[in-house]
Amino acid sequence: MTRSPGPRSALIGVLATAALVVTALLTAGCTTTVGGTPTPNTGPVPSEGPGSDPVAWSDRLCEAVLSFAVPATSAPDFSTSADLPAVQRTVSSYLSSVVTGAQQGQAQLAEVGAAPEPGGDDATRRAQDALKALEDDFGGFKTTVDGMDPEDPEAFVGTLAQVQSKVSATTPPNPLGDLAAAPRLYRAAERSAQCQRLSALASVAPR
Repeated sequence: MTRSPGPRSALIGVLATAALVVTALLTAGCTTTVGGTPTPNTGPVPSEGPGSDPVAWSDRLCEAVLSFAVPATSAPDFSTSADLPAVQRTVSSYLSSVVTGAQQGQAQLAEVGAAPEPGGDDATRRAQDALKALEDDFGGFKTTVDGMDPEDPEAFVGTLAQVQSKVSATTPPNPLGDLAAAPRLYRAAERSAQCQRLSALASVAPR
């Protein structure tokens, strides 16, 4: 007489069968040959954050800093001018352009977006802080220059020399240096056209 399987034996049989089916499916998935030609992922590439293009992101970061660096490294040469009111206007205009550049750079940094790696976000914050400090510093320099009296040449020249010394002592943003802690982003920045422009200006930027 054949005994029918009990509930426990039936359950074990079902589980064993299920395991065999899953194993077969996994094996088939690993060994099945798919016809056709491999094609790249056509999904949209993120514009920021993980998975985004590190070179494009680095471009945006350095372009923002260039908004300050370009006017800052374009100081006028007034060393041969004896027209003190003209010198005052020229220096004031230069300092104003640097302040504007620092403000524009901060606005651009706010639009850079999340970095492909966390280290990039740290570099963005450092650049923001640096540009804010430079906006305040150069704004103060401009106030000093605007208050100089061309009718008092000795005091005028002395104050102007002090302003020039303070301008030279300022510390510009250094996004490439800040990205050194994120090697992948640092290598991307080296390939970035805007970061290359910034590097070219670094040797003459106020510091």
